[in-house]
Amino acid sequence: MNKLDDPIPQIVDAVAEAECVEPVTLDPPLAEVVDPDALETLIEDSATSNLEIRFAYRGHDVDDSGRVQVD
Repeated sequence: MNKLDDPIPQIVDAVAEAECVEPVTLDPPLAEVVDPDALETLIEDSATSNLEIRFAYRGHDVDDSGRVQVD
């Protein structure tokens, strides 16, 4: 998620692509798993710190290793 302009849709798209489904079909929605505003704030703040962002969503590990990574 490296300093993305709009990380939430990029995360949703990456997870949907990994699962070969449409983003609107993801359940639960990402916003029910992680606070989108808090995530965006953390990503913005990570630009000036050594903060590492990582969380699980639908069995995938999402991290900030330079782009949206879905495991």
